[in-house]
Amino acid sequence: MSRNFTEIPGFVEGLIKDVSEVLFETASRIHKRIAVEGEPIRYPVQWDSERQRRAYFATNGFGSGIPYQRSNRMILGIKTERVPLGTNLSIPHPGGAVFGLPGSPSTWQSRIHRNRWVYLLDVLFDELSKIPTEISNKFTVRGD
Repeated sequence: MSRNFTEIPGFVEGLIKDVSEVLFETASRIHKRIAVEGEPIRYPVQWDSERQRRAYFATNGFGSGIPYQRSNRMILGIKTERVPLGTNLSIPHPGGAVFGLPGSPSTWQSRIHRNRWVYLLDVLFDELSKIPTEISNKFTVRGD
């Protein structure tokens, strides 16, 4: 590929825009894959600890009543937004316990939610592995 040096700034600007678009598309796919209602609770409840079990009952279901009734706040609270040079995907509290929390010392997901809700780390590895190919495809199209 041969280009006049005066075309380089426009080419780089377009490439940055393409990479930003790939990141947004990736975050949107992650959002779609995790914004799925988990299976109903299984009994007996698989508490992470006796302390957690006692806290649940002492706080009237962590303030949500007993038995807990789903409100869809978790699913509806997931947000994907464009930011300069990228994308922000946010999950409301206590999303780490529900979906798992990548970046923590262990990729923890509460036993209560394990195998009932999507495991975020699996989704991330799957979707993030597609980024190099998608960027390469954009680069090939832009480079022609």
